[in-house]
Amino acid sequence: MKSTSYLKYAIGEIALVVIGILIALSINNWNEGLKERKKEKLTIKILTEEIDKNLQQMNEDYNNNIQILDSLTLYTKGELKKQDGYAKARFIAYVLNYNWGKFEYPTLDQELGPNRVIQNSTELSSALKALNTAHTAVDFQLNYLNELFNNQTVPYLLESGAGTGLINTMFQYNQEAQKLEALYDMESLRNILSIQQLFLFSYNRRIQMLMQQSELTLKKLREL
Repeated sequence: MKSTSYLKYAIGEIALVVIGILIALSINNWNEGLKERKKEKLTIKILTEEIDKNLQQMNEDYNNNIQILDSLTLYTKGELKKQDGYAKARFIAYVLNYNWGKFEYPTLDQELGPNRVIQNSTELSSALKALNTAHTAVDFQLNYLNELFNNQTVPYLLESGAGTGLINTMFQYNQEAQKLEALYDMESLRNILSIQQLFLFSYNRRIQMLMQQSELTLKKLREL
């Protein structure tokens, strides 16, 4: 009888210990889940703010580059011949200095790998991958523009004696204006600006696609 009582007592003790462990595990899991949800909310907030901030910069750069493209079109069509020398010089300075931006990549890495913080949104994961691809495409196109500017435009301006003031977007001096005015009707400058026009058009299209993808990703984030 004593052995049976001891056995029952031991089983009861074991059951209490197991129940205690299960309760502790449940509380721990609940706390961990709470931490994960907080982390998820914070990640969504950071991603939303970063993409939204980027989108504002993209809009600004895109609109500025559209104006430069319009000016380049006027130049290639020869529609600025009636302008005075200083205006022509300012025009050349303006169209050569396109608005380029190394847009900040949002915090995508953790959301593109297996250990994603935002676990339950396949659509968002897909949108973030597309956003990452769009960012890469813009950078790729920008490299062409920078290569053209650094390897062709800058040497051309230096060889023609236009100086470095324009290159550093510091169009301030009348002597710079005179040198640039002399370049206005040169076929070589026209060729360089025609190539830049094509590259800038492609670059702007890439920015436009990135803007569209950013808006789509923002929509998915706000649905969570």
